[in-house]
Amino acid sequence: MLLKASAILKTLSDMCSEDEDTLNITSCLQLYTKAILDITFFEENLLVDGDFLDDDSLWKVKELIDILSEPEHLAKESNQRQKPLFVDLDVELLECLHWRRGALLYMYCHTVGERAGWCLQDRSTFLKCLTDGVCYLVKMLKSRSPVHLSDEVSFQDKNTATLLSEGMFSDIHILALMYCGEMCFWALRYCSEEGRATRLTSENSDWSTKHLDFKEVGEKALDKYIFSCEGPLSGQGWNTEKAKSMQDFLKKMTNS
Repeated sequence: MLLKASAILKTLSDMCSEDEDTLNITSCLQLYTKAILDITFFEENLLVDGDFLDDDSLWKVKELIDILSEPEHLAKESNQRQKPLFVDLDVELLECLHWRRGALLYMYCHTVGERAGWCLQDRSTFLKCLTDGVCYLVKMLKSRSPVHLSDEVSFQDKNTATLLSEGMFSDIHILALMYCGEMCFWALRYCSEEGRATRLTSENSDWSTKHLDFKEVGEKALDKYIFSCEGPLSGQGWNTEKAKSMQDFLKKMTNS
């Protein structure tokens, strides 16, 4: 991964040395994003393999989140400065950035929570991690629009068509549903009243004025996960027992 990232950065350096008038900002940003994804993947694995035991693990998680957020910030800044041009990230890269941030926060919360027996000392920080993690996963799941099925669009495999119409484009999307539902469950099960309604603190303006309803988001994610695994993906090794248990917990909760 690091060798691959190094090669990408070399290509990027060569591109940036070109004449400014011919420089393709979007292509440079895409390459920079790919390098970031490769480098941070290596660092994330070190944290996960070490079970986040170091005292500065949370700081390292936050640092990686900041690094993985840079491409979006750069695109936004570039678009503000260069009105005639529009710099945009490839949807698959953007999807990957959301997924990596959400999955990293999921792994951190899962590891720390299990190690503490879910007797959390700093619930506010834990809840912040859950909130941000759910936010990133929801944005990942909304990065691409579902395939609209019609008489003009046909698939030989009905199950594939069903998944695409639900916006499920890969196994990662299915896993994101489970992670999202599980994090919502943790927020309500282990963070007590703090998790019933919390304001999202994301740089994404679409979320800044909304409240994250862990119950609603969790139920929807688990409903779709169970539907996908017991329907189109039936017999392919996906387990829904844990999801159903969490779903039952969420559905029994009141919104008060």
